[in-house]
Amino acid sequence: MPELIKLHPENLTHANWQQPGLNTLPVLSVAQVRMFEQTAFAQIDSFLLMQAAGIRSALKIVDQIVHSDPCSMRCLVLAGPGNNGGDACIVAGELKRQGMQVELLQLTEGKAASKDRMQAVLWALAHGVQPQEFDSHSKLPDIAPNTIVIDGLLGIACDRAPSGLFEQLITHINKQHQQVRVYALDCPSGLNCDTGIAPGVAMQAHTTFSYMACKHGLLTGNGKALAGDVWVDALGCEAVFAQLLQADQLGPVIHALSRRELAYRLPVRNHQHHKGNFGSIAVLGGQRGMVGACLLSARTALMLGCGRVALSLLTETDLHLPDVQLQGQTPFLDVLFPEIMNKGIDDNLTFADVAVVGPGLGQSEDAVNLLHALLEHDKGLHMVWDADALNLLASSSALRARFKHYRQKHAGRAMVFTPHPLEAARLLQSTTEMVQMDRLAAAQSISKQFGCTVVLKGTGSLICKAQHIEINTTGGPALGTAGSGDVLAGAVAALLGQGLGEFNAAALAVHLHGLAVEAQTGEREGLLISHASEIARRMKVCLNHLLNQSARRNGQLP
Repeated sequence: MPELIKLHPENLTHANWQQPGLNTLPVLSVAQVRMFEQTAFAQIDSFLLMQAAGIRSALKIVDQIVHSDPCSMRCLVLAGPGNNGGDACIVAGELKRQGMQVELLQLTEGKAASKDRMQAVLWALAHGVQPQEFDSHSKLPDIAPNTIVIDGLLGIACDRAPSGLFEQLITHINKQHQQVRVYALDCPSGLNCDTGIAPGVAMQAHTTFSYMACKHGLLTGNGKALAGDVWVDALGCEAVFAQLLQADQLGPVIHALSRRELAYRLPVRNHQHHKGNFGSIAVLGGQRGMVGACLLSARTALMLGCGRVALSLLTETDLHLPDVQLQGQTPFLDVLFPEIMNKGIDDNLTFADVAVVGPGLGQSEDAVNLLHALLEHDKGLHMVWDADALNLLASSSALRARFKHYRQKHAGRAMVFTPHPLEAARLLQSTTEMVQMDRLAAAQSISKQFGCTVVLKGTGSLICKAQHIEINTTGGPALGTAGSGDVLAGAVAALLGQGLGEFNAAALAVHLHGLAVEAQTGEREGLLISHASEIARRMKVCLNHLLNQSARRNGQLP
């Protein structure tokens, strides 16, 4: 267990900044952070923690502008009435001590300040910073180009749209976004730190310093874009967190895994392996006009290393006579990927050990019959359910009953659901808005109801199986394209086929899916615009790169 770092004035500068994705970090709700803080305050002086947060943030800012002349840099610090404003006052004092020109605006609205908040003002005064009260009679501050703006207005307590002077200041700063550098303390003002939703105007930060732990809202929803680069410092309280975790006082805790740790989940591929070792995948769906979705899943499964793939297409195959084509049709052939076979449903379920169902499935009677055939087949398969398979499961009580029976009979088989928020809402008989307001609860509820691992897609996709929850940190806007979800479903199936457990297969597939649109070796920039086929191809490149790195570490390659 980590040892508690006892803060004192001599070690307040000893920062340990970490970043989600580069380091494995817990990601907490506001309630969990509050419990963490209160437990820490019983062991460490709360003002020392405030000083550590402010001083370390100020020094990080100075470090980031090291190529500029600090004495010529102007800094505008915005301090709200709460302890977040106290952090800002400490930042102001330390930046002044580092030689910067500092203007400190306080927006207290006459609210009583905490003891620590008042002490922070005195600390700023002692370092030569004179706070100015910003009120309804004040003029909005002039902001010159290259100004450093410190956002300490609202912090993590914000759960409603900012109004009045707060709204005016945030809007004013955002208008200058292109010519200033904004640092948010703990959370961009106006962002709900639980949901990642900004109910009104919110500060657009370039960098966010998160104290004690990373917060949910910084990695999901609007928060991903509003927070900018996220840096986390536990302020020496790692041991306090470990105590709470060991005592199970925090409840379920989300983790953001480092890329290095995720790489340890790679499938094993040795020289003596053959196609039979890498899984046989059945892709089921392909209603008329939607065959492309099945092809994306099947092609991705091949590109991500599965041994064999076969399609069963509703548009082509009579379910009762699986070897008889509909009149006027010939067996389907993917001329770009002729490795993809074409089988009737019964033959395919006998052939496969993993099934992907839902891409291009549609909601016809034939689609419902296909799902029943899948669940009634004697051979229990590892499965990935996506798209219309989830929609049909949500809308049919008979299908849900059959699914429950299947899970009881084949409880040891992998089951992964990959819903987007609307599909999750249908499964929960809820609304998209309710799902997005508490993504963790939604993912856990689906996992519990259906006995599966859930990938709740979206910015900061959640991977959840009961109490085991992770949040993905890779990805970008390029994933928001038609067929992207079909690619992900095929990737999960490919990793299941290669022997990964359902949670690890889902988490690694989501990681690779996001990694594919980020800058790769030799590229200066990632993708903002892409298409599903390109995403699948780039996932293959990423996986091959990780497999080669792993082989070198293990001495399998020179």
